Amino acid sequence: MIYDVIVVGAGPGGSSAASFLARRGVSVLLLDKSAFPRDKVCGDGLTPQAVYWLERLGCAEAVLEKTEGCIKSADIYINKEHVLSAGYPGGTIYPDFAILLDRRRFDNVLLESALAHGARFEPRVKVRGLAREDGCVVVKAEREREAVEYRGRIVIGADGVSSAVSRAIGNTLKDGAVAVSVRAYYRGAACPGAQMKVYFDRDYFPGYGWVFVDDNGFANIGLGAVFDRNFPRLDNLGAAFERFLATDLKAMLARAARCGPVSGGSSGFYRPKAIVAEGVMLIGDAANQADPLNGGGIHKAMESAWCAAEACSAALAAGDFSLRAMHRYEALWSRGYEADWRTAEIFMSIAKNPDMRELSLFLLKQIGRLTVADPRLREFAGGIFSGVVSQSAWLVPRALYHAFPKDLSTWMELLRENGREIGAGAMGGGVRLAYGTLMSAMTTGLSLARNPLRNLDWSMELAGKAAWIAHRRIAGEARP
Repeated sequence: MIYDVIVVGAGPGGSSAASFLARRGVSVLLLDKSAFPRDKVCGDGLTPQAVYWLERLGCAEAVLEKTEGCIKSADIYINKEHVLSAGYPGGTIYPDFAILLDRRRFDNVLLESALAHGARFEPRVKVRGLAREDGCVVVKAEREREAVEYRGRIVIGADGVSSAVSRAIGNTLKDGAVAVSVRAYYRGAACPGAQMKVYFDRDYFPGYGWVFVDDNGFANIGLGAVFDRNFPRLDNLGAAFERFLATDLKAMLARAARCGPVSGGSSGFYRPKAIVAEGVMLIGDAANQADPLNGGGIHKAMESAWCAAEACSAALAAGDFSLRAMHRYEALWSRGYEADWRTAEIFMSIAKNPDMRELSLFLLKQIGRLTVADPRLREFAGGIFSGVVSQSAWLVPRALYHAFPKDLSTWMELLRENGREIGAGAMGGGVRLAYGTLMSAMTTGLSLARNPLRNLDWSMELAGKAAWIAHRRIAGEARP
């Protein structure tokens, strides 16, 4: 049998793509190396964007029935100090809340929805490669140690950061910025209701710790860090995780019990050489499309699944499965989401340099303090970090002007907050702010100077990424 579309990987991206296609009458085969339900290392937080796509898929009610955590804001900590609590902005196409649901149940809901719409599912199938044959793509795989083959007019690779489909179209995996993370579950966390907490600390920056707790005190706790060929990975992420638990979370976990072992995972944050080939598309983590700023991958996978479904439908209607036809998917994703992804990538590229640690954390802390006194800036910053507001908005002068604090009292509060660190008033806070700015800049400058070749390469990388965004904006403004 030749299927219209074969989707490799039944996570959020793969199941969403299968569901979008099956409801249009497309014959879809969904393959996964695991039987469902199955666990997956993740923060288990479903962003407002994910909730939006669940509505589009018709799965929101099923997910909301299972969740025991609805979150309207997140607490941000920097070097163990609570800096601010920021919510999700209203007035967008997305809801103003996030929800919590473990991947074991969440992914199963999406898979069952795809099957209910007519997709076929085969578990325990490990894909090894692809081949072309008589106008279709052959998926070569193993099932229970036996070689099997499946044929489809189009193959969608949704098989994660270690994607066999990506390798099959010529990509080298983990050939750029990669985030590694560890995660554990705890019962009995001391939290008054569902909460989301994010921790930035010089001990494990570039990266952050997270705590997602539901209404019953069940907590998903993790720590992740980013690295690439220039900047080596954290020496011992597991040890850093244990320090995070023992220091930042000591009070919260005093009477909590760990559920199961610590698990690890990874995500890529760079553009692969190709996300399409003749008869093939990559979506979600297989295309490294997770948000580089906050690490969120679920809603990004669902976004790309929709783009892939649109492109597949057009290709099937035209009977054209050429590389040119597959580029329709790439164009849809680029038009809708690439500018934001690349803007977030610049933030990540700055932060991933450990020589920028002190300056990055100092600036984050001051911005956080400013947002406490200015609701408009707080909403803007929260929207940018979560991705609810277009992340390329920080490059738009008008948007920055409206978000930038104009009330003198906001700046005076920033000075007073800095003064409280040394038991002084606003005047002392001004001195403290100036001194902190100078010292963090000097420390950063000395760190950069110690590694000149590495940081020259890094600066050229940043310049190239900034040039792409500048070109995109100029080209966009030049259109009639």
